[in-house]
Amino acid sequence: MMKEWIAVACGGMLGAVLRHALSGVFSLISPAWLPIATLVANVLGCLAIGALAQWSFHQQLSSHWWVVGARVGLLGGLTTFSSFGLDIVRLWQTQRTSHSMALAAAHLILGLMAIAIGMSLARADPQVAESA
Repeated sequence: MMKEWIAVACGGMLGAVLRHALSGVFSLISPAWLPIATLVANVLGCLAIGALAQWSFHQQLSSHWWVVGARVGLLGGLTTFSSFGLDIVRLWQTQRTSHSMALAAAHLILGLMAIAIGMSLARADPQVAESA
């Protein structure tokens, strides 16, 4: 159990650092691009969690310490749905309701599609496809 906690902590630190780096890259373009950085982080995180979930279920490792560390720590630190909520509320508060709704819809639709694609990519692995 202690391995899980350490893996989640280390993964969370790495995910948060990656998320911060992504924000830094997008802020170089323009501060107005920061909500897009959150969108990219969420879509990439959803893609990765879809593939990881499919693979770890196939391997019967979904509760293994390093899978938990990657899923909860790394991807939890990267995907930042709390930042997503803040971006939506900030757009809403600036009377840009249509922008906030469009951004929320993009997060949801692209994130769910990315999970499905990630799972499909994992199924493309011949070892995973055998058991499907």
